[in-house]
Amino acid sequence: MKTGLDDILVGTQLFGPEMHEDPYPVYRELREREPVYWDEALEAWILTAYDDVVWALTALSSDRVAGTRGRFQDPAWQSLCDVLAKLMLQRDDPDHQRLRSLIQKTFLRTSVERWSVAIERRIQSLLQAGLENGQMDFMWDFAVPLPVLVISEIVGIPAADQARVKQWCDDFALVATNFYAHITAEQVQRGWRSTEAFRTYLQAQIEEMRRAPRDDLLSALVQAEAEGTRLTLDELLANVILLLNAGNETTTNLLGNGLVALLRHPDQLQRLQHDPSLIPNAIEELLRYDSPVQFMGRIATTEVACGGQRIRRGDLVLPVLGAANRDPAHFPDPDRLDVTRQVSHHVAFGHGHHYCVGAPLARLEGRLAFGALLTTCQTLELATTDLYHHENFNLRGYRTLPLRLSP
Repeated sequence: MKTGLDDILVGTQLFGPEMHEDPYPVYRELREREPVYWDEALEAWILTAYDDVVWALTALSSDRVAGTRGRFQDPAWQSLCDVLAKLMLQRDDPDHQRLRSLIQKTFLRTSVERWSVAIERRIQSLLQAGLENGQMDFMWDFAVPLPVLVISEIVGIPAADQARVKQWCDDFALVATNFYAHITAEQVQRGWRSTEAFRTYLQAQIEEMRRAPRDDLLSALVQAEAEGTRLTLDELLANVILLLNAGNETTTNLLGNGLVALLRHPDQLQRLQHDPSLIPNAIEELLRYDSPVQFMGRIATTEVACGGQRIRRGDLVLPVLGAANRDPAHFPDPDRLDVTRQVSHHVAFGHGHHYCVGAPLARLEGRLAFGALLTTCQTLELATTDLYHHENFNLRGYRTLPLRLSP
């Protein structure tokens, strides 16, 4: 296997701390010089060209847990793998289609637009405190709580439980989105403890909902199980965690990454302020420009060729969404933010039959949030230039985001 880019990766661990703040120059070098690159440390093929990423997302297997079980001998890791293997994102058809059909039917049983009024109310409530104080930490005062409140209400998590449920989901997500990259033994242990706590909590919720069904997603999934769809407890556990994470963490990072991008490109911010009708299109450009999910995992089930390389049966392949969305072959001048750019073909939500179920909800929250920010705030500026990303490389987002704002 080729490892021809050792010269540009000297001192840089792929997806490691050195790339946290700005991975895009490394992606560009990989794409230009070796777009199908074998990384010895990760024991995986790294794909950075748009066409190769789209091919991998549709042609290769999503069932990558089995091939990575041997990375840790810790019993907690093996138990976590049992849950990870139940995620619909980790399954191939027909099992994937069974899970997705059930979840999609319940999640989208009515248009997400029905949540618009509730989302707008929460947005105004969260913004009001910052406007009164003249400052806020946009991440912790707005971008984190907004999607958590929304998806928790949709799923059916009581308000009193939302903070601990989010922590459990965050601990699980750190493992679930990075297990084929860089995970420590301590993170594995923390992920398993939180998963066990959530399992116990979810079991109690399920028993309560069987006695008294409610009008929420979890009740609908429990009822579907009772009607013969054979959704197991582990399938419920894994995919409710998936929905809670997909419904909060990625939207949180869309809001944070998107706002930083606009504040660092004041000409684009002004275009939106002068013409709010551009906001829906701007959401797509912000998703492309700094994607909330950086890469996904796939497994080759047969020997295949890609980019002149021979990918063997059983090889792990990591299509890098963040790199594909900066491929100049599909997005001219890709490092430039342009809120008028037509980018309906970006892969920030994936591609093909594993396309994100929650994409319509994320777009709605992004549209309403940026609309409110741009119409409510006269002053909107960063209070510091020292911004840092949190430890989960794959779910790319900021730790904190201090803002100054005025009505």
